Amino acid sequence: MNALKLVLAPMDGVLDAPLRHVLTKINFYDYCESEFVRITDITVPAGVLLKKVPELSSGGRTDSGTPVYVQLLGQYPEVMASSAALACRMGAAGIDLNFGCPAKQVNKSNGGAALLKTPDLIAEICRAVRDSVPENIPVTAKMRLGYDSADHFLEIAEKIYSSGVDALCVHGRTKADGYLPDTVRWDLIGEIRKLCPVPVIANGDIFDRISAEKCIFVTGCSMLMLARGALYLPNLANVIRNGEEPFSYEQMVETVHEFIAAFRRFSPEGNIFARMKQFLSYLREYYNELTANEIFKRVCRCSSEDEALALLDSTVAEVMKGEE
Repeated sequence: MNALKLVLAPMDGVLDAPLRHVLTKINFYDYCESEFVRITDITVPAGVLLKKVPELSSGGRTDSGTPVYVQLLGQYPEVMASSAALACRMGAAGIDLNFGCPAKQVNKSNGGAALLKTPDLIAEICRAVRDSVPENIPVTAKMRLGYDSADHFLEIAEKIYSSGVDALCVHGRTKADGYLPDTVRWDLIGEIRKLCPVPVIANGDIFDRISAEKCIFVTGCSMLMLARGALYLPNLANVIRNGEEPFSYEQMVETVHEFIAAFRRFSPEGNIFARMKQFLSYLREYYNELTANEIFKRVCRCSSEDEALALLDSTVAEVMKGEE
């Protein structure tokens, strides 16, 4: 998969700066995207951008050198454009536009996937942002296949790629699908790719090397975006790209240690233990026989992240012995 490009997804409330730091240190990603920055009816303040995307203070890259695109979510073209221009002046490696978030609160205020109902407005936003951003800085957009149905997915895609964006990411579900199992439509992503003059990034249900290969075969895409799968298995990008062995339980625990250290650095005022438990809730999807049951329950009963880390450390020898 030498020609394959991999992108680390923007997952709001999950894939923040600490996790971007850890996962881009472990894997080679071509770039990653920030959690969305909500744009209202005024240009976003620089302080908000810096808080959401602290990598802006280090050249728009993670410590490992992975470029960070700033994702913007909003409905007002002029304000989206001015906010994008500000992000670029602050050092953003690229701008991504969110037309896919299915969250009710976001959609209620006509953001994210709600804009799929107004393709002309999407196009207007894309053109305004592209015109406001220096030519050498990429502008990408992320869409779903539709709001209630996929009846107009080609029209939506055409509005976006005809507006000057440099790449289009397609999550192969509608807003109504949410993240329901067995609803992803890679075949429809493939139909968009056949018509689209810019690179199409396939997204949705890529959890291992086998699903990545199948997605590439069905869609014809040479770019994939990894989201939940990258949290289930910390070295998923390298497994897909290089055939690397999946991280062992011991390596997974080391990754949790790295995450805690990164969280203390980037978010010293945040609830570290809550975020640790959140990360473990994703990790147990892959390490299910090891953490989903008794070990994970015991971790959740701990009173601090340090106690939980000590507990995880104490289980490594036992688990590794059981794997022999």
